[in-house]
Amino acid sequence: MDQKDHKWYVLSVHSGKEDFVVEKIQQMIATQGLKQYFSDLVVPKQSKIVVKDGKKVLQKKRMLAGYVLIKMLYTNMTAPMITNIEEVRGFVRIGDTVYPLTEEEVERMRNEKPEAQSKQKVYATTIRINDAVKITDGAFKDWLGKVAAVDEAKGRVKILITFMGRENPIDLDMTQVQKL
Repeated sequence: MDQKDHKWYVLSVHSGKEDFVVEKIQQMIATQGLKQYFSDLVVPKQSKIVVKDGKKVLQKKRMLAGYVLIKMLYTNMTAPMITNIEEVRGFVRIGDTVYPLTEEEVERMRNEKPEAQSKQKVYATTIRINDAVKITDGAFKDWLGKVAAVDEAKGRVKILITFMGRENPIDLDMTQVQKL
């Protein structure tokens, strides 16, 4: 049996149970000696940089909640083995037919290339426009201000501080401010 015959399929699972289903399938493959029928399992995730307590933390979040990608030889024997797992709803179908994904579609979802991740950095923060903040780093450390703009794509915030009787905008990194 050749792995070039294996194709990618989308498996619908209970939301939040994606990693559990992948683990169950891996255990089944190992205990029943089915390595020749299955090549790969993927829970598509996207890296996000979350700013918590002034520190950047890299988190991986599921891109497709409730779905798992599986590369396998789809047969009358293998399909029921997968769909009989408790948290699995079934293969994604169009009508009565299960269609495989292309390698290109799967590569776009896998998001595993470091250079692709660095180009697609996404910041997430609880800081919003009009929030009161304290500057924790830089030339204006310990100054208070109001958020004028948030750019989660770049990880930047624009803060308005009162200096010499006027509001002045300062562009800062998200790690340089703390929400009050």
